[in-house]
Amino acid sequence: RGAMSMRALQGLGGALLGSLSRTYATEAVVAVGSNQGDRVSNVWAGLASLTARQDTEILQYGCLYETKPAYLEDQGDFLNTAVLVRTELGPIPLLDALKRIELECGRDVGGGIRYGPRPLDLDVVFYGGLDFRDERLEVPHPRWRERSFVVAPVCDLLPVGAASGAGSCSGRLEEARDAWRDLGGEASVGGDEIRRVIPTGSGEVVSLSDRSHIMGILNATPDSFSDGGLFQTTRESLTQARRMAREGATIVDVGGQSTRPGADRVGCQEELDRVLPVVEAIKGAGDLSRVLVSVDTFYAQVAEEAVRAGADLVNDVSSGSLDADMHRTVARLGVPYVMMHMRGDPKTMQSAQNTSYADLVSDIASELDAKVDLALDEGMMPWCVITDPGVGFAKTHDQNCEILCRAGEIRRSFAKGFLRRAPMMVGPSRKGFLGRIVGKEDPKERDVATAAAAALASAQGCNLFRVHNVGVASDALRVADAVGAFQPGRIRLPHTTANN
Repeated sequence: RGAMSMRALQGLGGALLGSLSRTYATEAVVAVGSNQGDRVSNVWAGLASLTARQDTEILQYGCLYETKPAYLEDQGDFLNTAVLVRTELGPIPLLDALKRIELECGRDVGGGIRYGPRPLDLDVVFYGGLDFRDERLEVPHPRWRERSFVVAPVCDLLPVGAASGAGSCSGRLEEARDAWRDLGGEASVGGDEIRRVIPTGSGEVVSLSDRSHIMGILNATPDSFSDGGLFQTTRESLTQARRMAREGATIVDVGGQSTRPGADRVGCQEELDRVLPVVEAIKGAGDLSRVLVSVDTFYAQVAEEAVRAGADLVNDVSSGSLDADMHRTVARLGVPYVMMHMRGDPKTMQSAQNTSYADLVSDIASELDAKVDLALDEGMMPWCVITDPGVGFAKTHDQNCEILCRAGEIRRSFAKGFLRRAPMMVGPSRKGFLGRIVGKEDPKERDVATAAAAALASAQGCNLFRVHNVGVASDALRVADAVGAFQPGRIRLPHTTANN
């Protein structure tokens, strides 16, 4: 149907942020939707085509949402997002440009069922502060307030001051936030009607924001600080993966080298030899088909070969700083990418220089923002990004505790709207600062402390928790989710535990 492959899209992706040196007269908000074919590729192709134009650039992205169809219910679920653009085009030329892009992506723009299935749908929601109406276009869009699938991603957009006066969308974005509160706001997200999702690379999507999710740690290493040498054979690793899945892990994270403070670096080929058999074994086990597999690596080649072997996401402690090809590779693969905050590398990260911060919260947020910019410049889809503030990496004891206390502030400090609502992972598992707090020198005795740290991070809005002992953490996070559901603005999802 004209959808572009992820490999082809990667070639266009570097243009998606545009050149901020250009100055255009007007901001506009464009809503994007798809429920036919490869929905993720259709949405990304539409945005790539929009910004490939010389007269328009994307300034902000909304998150990606999967929503039930409105008006005509007998059709597939939609993927929806929105973008804030700056454009030289007037309202009607902008509409014409959007219709041409729809046509390129296979939509029958001259016919079809009203409100029916479509590979791509692009609508002008706002055009600056303008009220405009003719026989072809009305802005603001006449039905935008009633459509949660429009209002939710629009509310992810942050004003950027790219235009002034009537050319600015700032006032309209404030109206959208008021409308979102009237529709139930964040409490509306996570149920059957609308959920925030990320692409998995296979054309499918998954929600990691609906509840607390656990990433179980599976180290195929001889020297990891707490479980090195325990899972040296593929059979042992597969047994552990099954145990973690049974205890509630959504993701199994396979690693081939230690990143503990001071660790020596393992070469790319040795890491591949360690992780690939484990990834292949887990993906080949029918009873583990519902479990996502992550590869823990800062090597682009390991990431690529692991994804080819079936891995669903890449977890990079360096956010691309240790391999110049990583961002480009992950962008081409189109899989979720955990971007952790770290300075230096495991050998140097605990130096006085790397643990010195002017302001811990704002420094972590701004440094991650900069890494995300680099990834987007290489064509990465914004919805693939998962952030991690980096507990234990270039952080002191007190700074680790501060992160657990202020993770919500880090999220709110991101300069990009989609990052403020993107999944955030935290990985305090069995780390030394917990041992110092509870007086336990043996890392294996820190699982209860890990569970407590995870529950505290959950209260700060973290979504994904990387742990060694899945069973203990799972119990703590179920309690955290059940209690957290009564916070204002949180949706109350059904739990699978007993009603007592």
